[in-house]
Amino acid sequence: MTAREKHMVEKRGASNSRYKLSKYKRISKKVEIKEIFNTGIKWECNTYRIIYKTNSLKNDRIAVLVSRKIGNACFRNKVKRIFKEIFRQSAHYSPPFLDILIQTKPGIKIEKSITNCFKQWQNNIKQLL
Repeated sequence: MTAREKHMVEKRGASNSRYKLSKYKRISKKVEIKEIFNTGIKWECNTYRIIYKTNSLKNDRIAVLVSRKIGNACFRNKVKRIFKEIFRQSAHYSPPFLDILIQTKPGIKIEKSITNCFKQWQNNIKQLL
């Protein structure tokens, strides 16, 4: 392996670990998702819905739900990556901590409005809690 190849492997490994959402910040159990759906507070935006509930953990957690009606796998994964990155960049580290579900609606487009709507929701949350 050449020095350039080693550098690329190290660089690739560093970028994956740096931007990956850690396990403890993800909601992955179906039971937890159902509970948030049933008891969570819903907030609507034109292209997606945010359902949130306070948790007893020491961090916020997120799950992004994207239906097959949205588009092909490549587009669905891109939507998930965008929402997770917005969440990662805007995470707060003081209570109350939330479990957040983001459910996309058909017709969602990759635009700046996704970020603006998410920030608007965060401002509303601060006022409510």
